[in-house]
Amino acid sequence: MCNGYNKFYIFLYAYRILIGRFPELEPYMIYAMLASPLGWCIDEEYSFIADQYAFWWLVADVDENELEDPEDDGYLDLGRWEYFWLQLLCAEGRSEDEIIREAWFGQGRLYHFARADLFPKSEPLASFPAGQSDTLFSKLPFDVLDYLCVTYLSIREASSLLCLNRSLRGTLLPFVNTFAHKAIARRHPYWLPIVAPCLRGDEEQLRWQRMWAGLGGEVPWAPYARECAKSPGMRNRQRIWGWREI
Repeated sequence: MCNGYNKFYIFLYAYRILIGRFPELEPYMIYAMLASPLGWCIDEEYSFIADQYAFWWLVADVDENELEDPEDDGYLDLGRWEYFWLQLLCAEGRSEDEIIREAWFGQGRLYHFARADLFPKSEPLASFPAGQSDTLFSKLPFDVLDYLCVTYLSIREASSLLCLNRSLRGTLLPFVNTFAHKAIARRHPYWLPIVAPCLRGDEEQLRWQRMWAGLGGEVPWAPYARECAKSPGMRNRQRIWGWREI
């Protein structure tokens, strides 16, 4: 997309997500939003779009005031973002895993560069024999449990109920994927494939079907949701999904 001077490049997977959710969007509309003063703010915060002068380290969420040292301004010659990465990668007292997580999911925001159309795969939950002890939850009718889990609990909170005791696990395990599927559709629709009215617009749907073919098309929704919560690609997908709302 360009006007002869300014150019914006957008990944095909990001374009599919955008027009799959908003079919009325045309390329010139996306360009107009990016070329506006607000668009530059969007580009900085939601940089799945990069121009020809983009630098990957600028994706970090850097506050100039956080890096300002009133006693020594010399290091600022490196640039605010460069200094942020130097601080993060050389941080003392932080483990390698903590640094990597901060770079990908924290202030570093490297998840911006993860493919947002590659869904994580998961294995079904292991089953256990139900215990004999009853709890208040295990005595509730399924319809009540379904309402409580889907309406008031996150997927992680609902899944944690399986750890309370064997009786409750035996009650919920056959239905936990149903809970998770409903919660995903209601709270995390960006974790589901989308069909877009564009070139190769059904690619996500076809890839999704191939991925779960080995399980007979049955998706283990609860483990899948857990993997999505840890996936940089799905974090990026969430960001792209919400781009037009800001």
